[in-house]
Amino acid sequence: MKNKTRPKVVLLKGNGPIIINSEMMELITITLSHGLVGLPLEELRAEKVIIVKDMETFWEVHKKVKEKPACFVYSYDELDEEDMKRIKSESISYL
Repeated sequence: MKNKTRPKVVLLKGNGPIIINSEMMELITITLSHGLVGLPLEELRAEKVIIVKDMETFWEVHKKVKEKPACFVYSYDELDEEDMKRIKSESISYL
């Protein structure tokens, strides 16, 4: 059965420029102003993506990972293979 909740909504925070769903954003501005942004994951392009597996870690991740640029991604629903195809990055890691 196909998942009808596509695209999944992801929470994003971090620093550095990203392109999400064809729109360029500067994550540090959003992170400092609002803490995070939640958007449907149609396509994400970022130099370095770190997928955070739990919400508690997501809120504190910027204190642990000081690398720049970094785009931290959290999803309430686990990201599957189809979702991962939507993320274009030189580096994808998990935390």
